[in-house]
Amino acid sequence: MRARAAVVALMSVLFLLPQEECVRAHPHVWVDALAFLGVEEGRLKTVRVQWAFDAFFSNVLFEDFDRNGDGRFEVEEIAAMRAGAFEGLRTVAFFTDLRIDGVAVVWPGFRDFGVAVGKDGTVAYSFSLDLPEPADVIAHRITLSLYDPDYYVDVQMIDTDPFRFRGLGKTACTVTMEEATDTPIYYGLVTPSRAVFHCTAANG
Repeated sequence: MRARAAVVALMSVLFLLPQEECVRAHPHVWVDALAFLGVEEGRLKTVRVQWAFDAFFSNVLFEDFDRNGDGRFEVEEIAAMRAGAFEGLRTVAFFTDLRIDGVAVVWPGFRDFGVAVGKDGTVAYSFSLDLPEPADVIAHRITLSLYDPDYYVDVQMIDTDPFRFRGLGKTACTVTMEEATDTPIYYGLVTPSRAVFHCTAANG
């Protein structure tokens, strides 16, 4: 695929550059992200993630996977995109760093991968990640940070309500943000943001 070949070629060049040149060269893809936290009976079971890509990378995806050139993605084209431009991200936890009491969750896989095209022509991915074991949202310190450890992709959470809970029932949760100083990326020059979830039993 041209997208993968272009990435490989670009990264090969970047490794030959002085570090200060590399810093100026990154990132190359920009993503606006949104996360839905699926809770059942007070336990976090699923994280559903949405990524909206920048216009340039969206065009790359159209060039590589919109085989009939109709400006949308059919089932077969989405399957090709999933295989060629998503499944490999399992090696970097799908850019989704969920931690239970400080221990990173190892995702067993993903499901329900989808692709949408916005009114402005940009492409968005959506996918679900199931925890190996549901985690009690009150009993544990649960945090979530979305980032590319190689900083090829700049993942930024959307401005309004980027972390949304589903199925809380009798549980109430709030979110605060902190710097993930224990997981610096890109030669230690970039510190991702981390969401910390604070959950209690709802009154009444």
